[in-house]
Amino acid sequence: MRGKHLGQWGCAVVAALSVGLAGPVAEAQPAAAPPAPAQPAPAAPEEKPLADSLTGMAKAEHGAGAALFDDGDYAGALARFERAYELSRDHRLLWKIALCQKNLRRYAKMLATLRRMEAEAGAALSARDKQDIAGLIQAAGAFVSRLEIAASEPGATVFVDDEPVGTTPLAAPVPIDIGERRIRVSKPGFVDFVRREKVVGGGSIALVARLDRAVHRGRLAVAAGPDDLIAIDGKVVGKGRWEGQVASGTHALRVTAPGMAPHEVQVLVRDEELRRIDVSLERAPERGGASKWLWIGGGAAIFAGALVAGALLFEPGTPAEQGSLGTVPLGFGGRR
Repeated sequence: MRGKHLGQWGCAVVAALSVGLAGPVAEAQPAAAPPAPAQPAPAAPEEKPLADSLTGMAKAEHGAGAALFDDGDYAGALARFERAYELSRDHRLLWKIALCQKNLRRYAKMLATLRRMEAEAGAALSARDKQDIAGLIQAAGAFVSRLEIAASEPGATVFVDDEPVGTTPLAAPVPIDIGERRIRVSKPGFVDFVRREKVVGGGSIALVARLDRAVHRGRLAVAAGPDDLIAIDGKVVGKGRWEGQVASGTHALRVTAPGMAPHEVQVLVRDEELRRIDVSLERAPERGGASKWLWIGGGAAIFAGALVAGALLFEPGTPAEQGSLGTVPLGFGGRR
């Protein structure tokens, strides 16, 4: 990249940033939208313009991005330029990406893009190019503060306005834009640390994020008879009434009392839920009751049948029925 190519565009961007600097910094709010920046000057004769050096889809994406940029759709242009860079890896596209980010007031991202451009372009940047980039970084610094977080747990993800910016412990302070920012530190198994901060440009913010381990619990309340024993997961916890904290999930509830049929049920308790259960026990049936009455009823029927049969068999004047079993004579009723 030649100094002439970057220098004229870079000066325009630095000037645009400087114009809106005084008011927004005093109010700690983003600057008003600056006037549309100038387009980059044509490349030096010995260097192919970016539009000519790109090919295929990268060329098409760059063309679409340029059209959107001219129309003031900086978000759409940013997406197209980023796609063209992914396809071509031409570091000159990073300059256009940074310009879109500036116009969208994403100054922290613009700084990251410029530093990436310095690292990737290397020797391709002239002294003037480097001077322009340094001027942009310095001008944008008034719109950005540095965030430092000391977290109680390593491996937690740091979010700024719900966008991940790093993992604890942070290798370096994170640049964040001025204005009200929502900062969140999150790790599975722990309660999120959330803080809202009003960020003033050019300063620094230091936070201590203490992450407490998440406890998944709810409450269970059981109402039963005055003498009923209440057991949860096989352990007696009360009599008549009981309410207490339990781990979230399914629990075995058993309510018992002498002479009553036990009540057994699986109860699901969710996080932070109060689950109420009312239990009314029913009297247990007597053991052997049915067989007892069957025996009594059957015995009475047999006894009555015997009386009738005896009366018939031994009634006077009834003819005797003779029979034999082998040589032994048998008499049935009456007399021989």
